[in-house]
Amino acid sequence: MKNIKNYYIYIFITTMTRNIVDIYSIIYLYQKNISLKEIIFIYIIIYFLGIYFSKYTIILGNLIGYKYLLMLSSIITSITFYIITYKNNLYLIALFLSLSIFTYHPIRHYYGMSLLKYKKEIGRNLIYIYIANLISSYIVINNMKVIYLVIISIISIIPAFFIKKEFPKPIIYPKKIPINKIKYFIYDQFKIIFILLEPLYLYLIYSNISYVSIFNIILTLSSIIYMYILVTKINIEKSYQYINILFTIILILKLNILNKNLLLIIAFFEGIGIKTNELVSTMNFYRYKFNPGYIIISEKIFCVTRTLILIIIYFLKIDLKLALYLLTIGIFILSFQYKKDTI
Repeated sequence: MKNIKNYYIYIFITTMTRNIVDIYSIIYLYQKNISLKEIIFIYIIIYFLGIYFSKYTIILGNLIGYKYLLMLSSIITSITFYIITYKNNLYLIALFLSLSIFTYHPIRHYYGMSLLKYKKEIGRNLIYIYIANLISSYIVINNMKVIYLVIISIISIIPAFFIKKEFPKPIIYPKKIPINKIKYFIYDQFKIIFILLEPLYLYLIYSNISYVSIFNIILTLSSIIYMYILVTKINIEKSYQYINILFTIILILKLNILNKNLLLIIAFFEGIGIKTNELVSTMNFYRYKFNPGYIIISEKIFCVTRTLILIIIYFLKIDLKLALYLLTIGIFILSFQYKKDTI
């Protein structure tokens, strides 16, 4: 139990800064006069490198201890803030963003799979993340200096240090992952890319990062409320397909609304769809015989799919709004990939 609490504290602190990297870096890149096509190119590199970084992160974690990789990730994230703020080299930005993401997420999944066994534990972990998301959006609104973000990232090392060191586990690659899982993994990446591009879409409409932060605050507030209901009151097996179809409709509506106040109302309902998917996706991922080799294969599927989706967007030479429309097709198909044995 103590190990889980230390993990929760680490996730809470680190999410306050990581969320800025994950959500707002795409806007910061655009503010540096990097074109949309160049930004897509950066993220193609990020996820392509992620195929390899995620693998060697797990291998290295198995050798020296996973908690030390979490500490390293906090340091890399601090450097990444500096590079995004002060450097314009596309390859350098892509390299450190990829290192920041893939020295963190595979290890987070490792601890998630080994520590969080039940829906309530997973839901509680997500609620901690959402509360930290609120704080990070507040940080963005107030344009906090890079030095403060670096300090917060470094502070996250403290609870990571007190996580119990794991015994090395043999990396055994699964001979077969259920096809339902794989199909869900693939179509779920359309949602991930939509969420990646959505902040820039909102920024291009209103040219105001504070508005994007307010949008995310409302989305996160609805997520906290709904996650409690979802974890304790709702039968996901019966409801998921209908919730995700409604979620797709909400996204299409959003792409056709320009009124600021109406969009904020949409944000509240969008949070319901996003977090239903996030819980189902996390449960789908974690409910499997735990082995580091499974995490490596799953991360490879995630990264390959994201890379291919972004390559298609890159070469189609379409505007951002049309790209988001195309992504909603994959999100809609995701509604029908749920099978009882998937999660």
